[in-house]
Amino acid sequence: MSFANPIAWFLALAAGPIIVFYILKLRLRRLPVSTNLFWKQIYDEKPPRSIWQYLRHLLSLLAQLLLVAFLVAAVADPFFAWQLLEARRIVVVVDNSASMRARDIAPTRLQAAIDSAKSLVEGLRYRDEMAIVLAGPRPEVVVGMSGHVPTLKRALDEITPSDNPTDVQSAIELGRQLIGEHPHGEVVVVTDGCWNATVKPEGGKEVKLEAKLAPVTYRVFATESANVGITQFQVRRSLIDPLGYEVLIAVRNAGPSEVKCRVEMELAGLPVDILPLTLKPEENWSRSLEKSSLEGGRLVAKLTQVAPAASVSDDKPAETLAALNLLPTDDTAWAVLPEREIQNVLLITEGNLFLQKVFEANPLVRVETRKDFPEQWPADTLVVLHRQVPPTLPAGNLLVVDPTGSCDAWEVGETIENPIVTELDSTSRLMTYVRLDNVLMPESKQLKYKSLPKVLAGAISKDAIYAEVTRANGKCLVLTVNLDRGDLAFRTAFPIMVANALGWYAGETGELRESLATGSITEVNLGLASDVKVSAPLLRSPSGREQALFPPADGETKKNTEDTGTEAPQAASSISVGPLDECGVWTVVKSASEAETPLMSLAVNLASARESDLRPLKEVSEQSATESVVSNWLARPLWFYLLFAACALFLAEWFLYQRRVIT
Repeated sequence: MSFANPIAWFLALAAGPIIVFYILKLRLRRLPVSTNLFWKQIYDEKPPRSIWQYLRHLLSLLAQLLLVAFLVAAVADPFFAWQLLEARRIVVVVDNSASMRARDIAPTRLQAAIDSAKSLVEGLRYRDEMAIVLAGPRPEVVVGMSGHVPTLKRALDEITPSDNPTDVQSAIELGRQLIGEHPHGEVVVVTDGCWNATVKPEGGKEVKLEAKLAPVTYRVFATESANVGITQFQVRRSLIDPLGYEVLIAVRNAGPSEVKCRVEMELAGLPVDILPLTLKPEENWSRSLEKSSLEGGRLVAKLTQVAPAASVSDDKPAETLAALNLLPTDDTAWAVLPEREIQNVLLITEGNLFLQKVFEANPLVRVETRKDFPEQWPADTLVVLHRQVPPTLPAGNLLVVDPTGSCDAWEVGETIENPIVTELDSTSRLMTYVRLDNVLMPESKQLKYKSLPKVLAGAISKDAIYAEVTRANGKCLVLTVNLDRGDLAFRTAFPIMVANALGWYAGETGELRESLATGSITEVNLGLASDVKVSAPLLRSPSGREQALFPPADGETKKNTEDTGTEAPQAASSISVGPLDECGVWTVVKSASEAETPLMSLAVNLASARESDLRPLKEVSEQSATESVVSNWLARPLWFYLLFAACALFLAEWFLYQRRVIT
């Protein structure tokens, strides 16, 4: 036996004063009395004793000395050598992924796993150590190696479910690093086995573990439950139809039975479509839908299961339906549809019906037509100049069609009689779905630009038919085609060119605003100047959690995120946010005000076919172990038992003294 604090044995010297005070003869006080007859009789019955006669009754003295011995030994902290040699280092890996929310094991898989981990904590022996690692997209050490049971239990109680996928293998490797080369190390994984990995049997021929690595034990909390979930949901604005948008949705039936269900879609709270589905076993269903709406907002898809085909019994239909809705996380998906803004267009022309109607036919355009130049050019308006060109081009966005005069940006040259387009910039969004083959464009103008333009459509003579002119005070496109003489106005390419130009001027991509998967990290573009100080924007989760996107500047006091006056220097107009660990719509707001319009919205979905499949990996289930790490009777240190014995002895001695058993 060894002692962690052997110097405590010097406290045993306290036994000396106890013995001295025990045998010390008491001095009697002298008091005058009327007679000593009775006192003499008592004195004869109990004659005075010598010092050594005080030791005739040793029970009280031994009890006090034994009490001191117990206390001193407890302070010295004794331990056996085998307690050090056989001490264990255990790492518990807790899987809190989205599939752990399933309710096939009451109350949830995660809670059952946490309860099992607590039983491991209670089974720790003296000198054992345990660490807790949270498995997620990136493993996280919740508690390092510790033998303090309350701390470990408190850490387990603080673990909450998430909508993230999980990387259990990385968490296992992290756990092995915490154990190191300890001879009695072990990694215990509490999981449902619903993660993408290939697990090799520990006792088989395909064992990949090295001899020095700690063994892994799996505790699986899952059943072979069927589940139907939305595995993909995306939306984007149409590149052709200014009001249209396209929806991509995918649903998976992860079960052995055919299931009837339906998908209900809503845009800004209004119904969009209802899709009845009959999914075969293990079927992955997907569909691309075309819809139209001027307004944007949150597009929500909800999966409602009608019934499992030919599997619902008449007596227990509700139980069967409940078994198919075990994971609510993948029954709802979100997407963000960008709104379309109305554009103001000022058309200056002496008269061209085709040019006027191509703008009026666009529902996103408000057109004003006039024949002469205004006294003051309007702001936030696209100015379309047909033939007439002022000497100095106005600031702002410009579209010039068939210019007949020179200006500060170009000089008008000769007329090109019948140009043939041989060059198209197919990489530019301005030329998306545009073809100018065999288009008659007689009497096109030859322009000599004062700065090199970007040619979108060029003739065989190297002249620019359609070009983007670089300006410091606005965007500018120039089309040198005579619409009255050619047939471009009759071709489908003309309205497509105008629609592309309107989207380009508005700054809209018209493309995919991607719905992200849980656990993602994305770049948020706030559109702010790098040298501007603004109220620190907040990232707000679907459940209302808020996180400041910018840390406080050096030397500044960090303020609470609820303080709407928090300011921080803007280092850049974009910043990385994430990981986004909750399904729903995340928003970036300027402050903590509830009514404030968000700067940006991010749709986050589970979007994981593996997490929607609630059936555990076969390899993990085969290695699942349920036995607990049981402690022996020396689960606590020896000083605990010594202190307990000292308290018991103290109570016994007090009881005997009160009962006058000890004389």
